[in-house]
Amino acid sequence: MTVISEREREYEEFLYCITHDLKSFSRAMRVIPDWIAEDLTAAKIALPDGVGEHMDMLKSYAGGMDRMLESLTTLSRVGRLADPCADHALNDLLDAAWASLTPGSARLSVPQHAFRVHGPKNDLSRLFAALLSNGVDHNSDPSPDIGVTAVRDGERVQIRVADNGPGIEAQYRQKVFEPLHTLRPKDETGHAGMGLAIARKVVKSLGGEIHIEEPSAGHGCRVVFDLPGAKTAA
Repeated sequence: MTVISEREREYEEFLYCITHDLKSFSRAMRVIPDWIAEDLTAAKIALPDGVGEHMDMLKSYAGGMDRMLESLTTLSRVGRLADPCADHALNDLLDAAWASLTPGSARLSVPQHAFRVHGPKNDLSRLFAALLSNGVDHNSDPSPDIGVTAVRDGERVQIRVADNGPGIEAQYRQKVFEPLHTLRPKDETGHAGMGLAIARKVVKSLGGEIHIEEPSAGHGCRVVFDLPGAKTAA
């Protein structure tokens, strides 16, 4: 293990520990306002005007902190707590990731051919959950349409995840892969800004590259990346 990789491991372990401890504080921030309200009700004391709204605001911000810490925990686990590498059907990974979301009226189209990729199942699941969630959550269309295509490129599989949302302007297409980066304030979106950072870390850990491509239709977002192909025949 190199000095750099050792420091990265130490950093990720520290990140995991600190986020684990901070979660207990954010949970307390979420439930203590309810306890206060219950105590005041039991004492037959009415909440002053505006206090209830402020308590709800506190719980909302605590929920945002929870989501951020959970995303940071997920980021710290990529590669460090990975499952053993194995071959997986791409469409099975996509279907499982889609089932873990609440996409509402969103639609998902998957590759027609039976592509298979190689890697840790939990990290691959995190990758596709992050990308599909990103395509749904940041989509202004009332019926989000997510399309996944794939092609074999030597020993690797190149994958595109495209949506019909507003897209990302060229000057932000590198920035959005940084942890905690969002194009709109987090209290407006309700998201931690970690999805693409998690996706990048998974792809990089498997020797690949990831970027946002200029959409052919002039709108939407198209994320392009590559993964190792299956090591054995189906």
